[in-house]
Amino acid sequence: RKAKEELDKINNDEHERMLAELREKAIMDELAIRKTGYNEGKKEGVREGIKTVASKLLKMGTNIEEIIEATGLTKEEIIEIENKEN
Repeated sequence: RKAKEELDKINNDEHERMLAELREKAIMDELAIRKTGYNEGKKEGVREGIKTVASKLLKMGTNIEEIIEATGLTKEEIIEIENKEN
């Protein structure tokens, strides 16, 4: 009953309706920002994992062409990883 009264109040008052819409928009924006951050972090984590695998393959003596095929990294990226290890 109290929620219905509050909803009626909001619907009947243009200013209150506008504030409610702005609050809802703010919540939706916050959720979108969080989702974007999560997705970017996930992509970065996957990328770091692939680089770790490439590093291990280099240490095992795997040739660069095979590492490119296995990881999808570029030759330059693999050389950069190799240089960091030396």
